[in-house]
Amino acid sequence: PMSDIGKKTRSSSVTRAIRVLGDRWSILIIRDAFMGVRRFQDFLERTGTSRATLTNRLQSLVRSGILKRVKYSEAPARYEYRLTDKGRDLYALSLTAWSWERRWAPKGAGIPLRLFHRACGHETFPTVACSHCGEPLSIRETYYRPGPGANARAPSAPARYRRLSALTSATHRGSQAALTHIADIVGDPWTPLVLATAFFGLRRFDDIQRELGIATNILSTRLELLVRQKILAKHQYSAQPQRYEYRLTAKGRDLFSYALLLNRWGDKWLATAAGPPYYLVHANCEKRVTPEVRCSHCHAELVPGSVTAKSGAMATS
Repeated sequence: PMSDIGKKTRSSSVTRAIRVLGDRWSILIIRDAFMGVRRFQDFLERTGTSRATLTNRLQSLVRSGILKRVKYSEAPARYEYRLTDKGRDLYALSLTAWSWERRWAPKGAGIPLRLFHRACGHETFPTVACSHCGEPLSIRETYYRPGPGANARAPSAPARYRRLSALTSATHRGSQAALTHIADIVGDPWTPLVLATAFFGLRRFDDIQRELGIATNILSTRLELLVRQKILAKHQYSAQPQRYEYRLTAKGRDLFSYALLLNRWGDKWLATAAGPPYYLVHANCEKRVTPEVRCSHCHAELVPGSVTAKSGAMATS
């Protein structure tokens, strides 16, 4: 039912996670933290952001418990930023983002050509699988059941997120371009929420607007972005008056794995005292599952430090 779809989007752990991670610069900072970057100047050079913005985002990630600030020099006092357990738990999400970007980002976007799983020694293409039966998870084979926190609602989006960043992967100023294409799409709290409504089956402008409580001009901008990036396709369903709906493309459906991992992280770290709002169920085995990122060769779960790339092992702290 439409009302049930609405409750899912508003109270989902994805919505809560977006409040913490739904920002272009936070995504790129976490990207670099997993590559072993710890110091302010290195983050500054790799992300291409301003000093003021970087300071703001680092402070936010520290307040959120994703990074911790550690002194490494007494005179003068110098600090570095290290991943916490909560931050390291974003490893699977980062691998999923890499996998999506490797498939869909334009050529020359800075994606490592190959990833290798240390345990089996083979090249790996991280895949999101059901933790119970081990089969790949897709949007067509999963559904949700209400959890104990289903009636909780996420807070409204902060006003500072009303505008999209003018910087995109095409104009990126940093020294590292990896994951900038996916940051164009999910690096804004409104855009992934619009995408989430598509995953829950909403297609029409009025339905999406009513569900999210989003201003019409903001929704129009986000839908235009998703169509331009070929995440959604615009289809006319009425001639008089002209009306259109927005359907997921193959590229858009492939972002479902990213949403699953974002939801898993939100369930673990951001759920209310009542518990997770919804449980994911895999239609293939009819079991409640926790999605896992696995090696495409040996099918073992990929954990922090288990994967190497051209630039070396992804860091764990």
